[in-house]
Amino acid sequence: MTVAAITAVLGGRKILKRRVESDRELTQLTREGVPVGALTLLASELALDRRTLARVIGISDRTLSRRLAKDERLSAEESDRVVRVARVVAMATDTLGSPAKASSWLQSPNMVLDGQAPLDLLDTDSGTRSVETVLGRIEWGIYS
Repeated sequence: MTVAAITAVLGGRKILKRRVESDRELTQLTREGVPVGALTLLASELALDRRTLARVIGISDRTLSRRLAKDERLSAEESDRVVRVARVVAMATDTLGSPAKASSWLQSPNMVLDGQAPLDLLDTDSGTRSVETVLGRIEWGIYS
């Protein structure tokens, strides 16, 4: 997945407050902390309540509310998880053809993933890799 696709899901220059055009720049942004507005936009892109996405990211409701009120940045760890989710959303959108189809697929139970919704697996790296593997199989027409 390209950096441009990932940053577009995160709100691009408007939300990120800078141009991010390379893996190095995305890594630097992640380390510095992604603006909390990117989480809100990502939740909107997925047609999710932002609290649901915050659970996947590992942010409590209280912490999320405080950060939104102060327009703060996420921690490096939280930012890493947000970028990971954005990467999967961009991949799902590219593979399935539209943000709406990607959102629906990510929230629907999947037999290949033991009946779990792909979104529920994005809280860990191994779960994310499983979701990316299924998307890769769909892209290549192997998934049944």
